[in-house]
Amino acid sequence: MKKSIKKALEGFGLEDKETEVFIAVLANGPSTATEIAKLSQVKRTTVYIVAEKLLAKGLFAQYKAKYGTHYAALDPKLLTAKADALKEDVVAAMPELLALQKKELHEPSVKYFKGKEGYLSVLEDTLDGYSYEILYFGSADDLNTVISEKYAEKYIAERIKRKISFRQIVVNDVFSRKLKGLDSRELRQTKFLPPGYEIRANTVVYQNKVAFFSSGKEMSCMLLESRDISEMERKKFDLLWSKI
Repeated sequence: MKKSIKKALEGFGLEDKETEVFIAVLANGPSTATEIAKLSQVKRTTVYIVAEKLLAKGLFAQYKAKYGTHYAALDPKLLTAKADALKEDVVAAMPELLALQKKELHEPSVKYFKGKEGYLSVLEDTLDGYSYEILYFGSADDLNTVISEKYAEKYIAERIKRKISFRQIVVNDVFSRKLKGLDSRELRQTKFLPPGYEIRANTVVYQNKVAFFSSGKEMSCMLLESRDISEMERKKFDLLWSKI
C-alpha cells in the first residue's frame, strides 16, 4: 500500500487494520469476511470487528447476499465530503484511490448503514453526481435531530449551490412549519401530511436510488439502488403530492 493512501486514510482516524480492510474491499468490490481476510491478511474473526468500526464511521455498508453478508466500501469521491474541510492528503491520494476501486456493475443493489455517520454518508450521496430533484417523505424534525442543525444548514447551502430542488411531504409540526416559511429561499416545496399521521421513519428518492431512514432510536438506513424501484417510488410520491 502506498504511503500517500495510508496517510490520507489515517486522517479519518483509521487504524492500520481498518485501513487494510477498507483498501481490500475498495479494490475487490463487495466482499465477504472470508474474502476480506484472504485479501487483507487480517484474521477473519478480526475482520468482523474491524468491519463494525468502519460501519460506525460511515465508510462501510453491508448487505445480505446468497453467500452471506457482504461489505462494500464508501465511494472514495465521498471521503472529501465527509471531512469538515478538504484534506490535502485525501485530494493528493484521490487518483490512486479511484484507480484501485473496482467498479460495480449497474445492477440493483442494497446497502445498509448504521448510526449518525451512516445517515450523513447517504445524505452526502444525494448531492453527489447528477441530480435535479430530491424527494423526501416522513418527519423532517426527527431526521434533523439526528444529523444536527449545523449539518442541515450546510447540506441545504450545498444543495442550493448545486441547484438541486427539494420536494417534501412531512409531518405537520412546529419545525416543519418553520421550514416551509423558508421554502422559496431554499429551493424547496413543502406539503403536510393530514393530522394523525405521526411518522418517524423517512424516505428519500434521488437519481436512481431510494434511501429508507429508520427512526432516531433505531439509527439505521437502507440504500436501494434500482432504476425501476426508484421510478416507482417517485410515481407514488407524485400521486400522493397531487392528492394533498
